[in-house]
Amino acid sequence: MKQRLVLAVVAVFAFGSAMAESQWRHAGGMGMRQFVVVRPALAADAETLKQAAREVCSPGRACVVLFWPEGAVVPKKMPMTRAQQRAVIAQYLRNPASGSEELLMKCQAAQPKGSKCLR
Repeated sequence: MKQRLVLAVVAVFAFGSAMAESQWRHAGGMGMRQFVVVRPALAADAETLKQAAREVCSPGRACVVLFWPEGAVVPKKMPMTRAQQRAVIAQYLRNPASGSEELLMKCQAAQPKGSKCLR
């Protein structure tokens, strides 16, 4: 009975960890650019995207993170194709020299005029 309880507890923790990791995954990178695939349901969740970017960027270094909703369009080499560029749903930029950090989300049809977004 104790063994079954221990196995059940381990399974619950393993499942919880897998769920947290399945929100997004680091799909590689080139230079200071990092590539992340995020679940489509979270494509507009700025906090999830920022958290992913902070985890894949090296501390104290300039970093650019590009986000896609599916792994098939993540580039294997640069420059990106037009299709890969169009599929980007967000871009995170960090410059520790200036202290700037910015997340640009894909522009929406009802985007307020003059607001910053990823075109």
